[in-house]
Amino acid sequence: MKWMTKLAWITCMCALLSGCGERFAEIKDAASGINAAADSAASAVSRDVHAIRAMAINYGDTTFTVNDLFKTILRDIRWDYDLEKDELHVRGTWQPPIFSDQAWDQEMTKKLAEAGIVNVICKITDDTLDPPHTTITLSYKDEIILEQSGEEALYQLYDTFLHP
Repeated sequence: MKWMTKLAWITCMCALLSGCGERFAEIKDAASGINAAADSAASAVSRDVHAIRAMAINYGDTTFTVNDLFKTILRDIRWDYDLEKDELHVRGTWQPPIFSDQAWDQEMTKKLAEAGIVNVICKITDDTLDPPHTTITLSYKDEIILEQSGEEALYQLYDTFLHP
């Protein structure tokens, strides 16, 4: 009789766990996806980017870092560095007062604050941002709203940082 109880218990457990096999596979796949995403995020910010973020910028009578500049004028920043081209790529969400000289109505300002993406590409020369080789684009839903390049574009970012 004792073996019948054990057999019944094992049969019940097997029946219960047989439906869980698929669920365990899903959990394993999800955990693997989380690990892959974490590895991707860790590799997205290389040591090169850390060194560039710490570079000092001397503008006017003020010194600040590349990190200070972009962390102040953008939200949700993603940093990338193209080693072959010596270019820093910074992507972030638009926030006032950047491009405050534009005549956007209140509705457009709200849309940009929610989903406006600013992409900045800066060439790195002699451990400094090279102003003539700077490109800035502001896009909303994959449509370019504003594009600037050159010294004036980079200096506008500096001025926005210094005089918000």
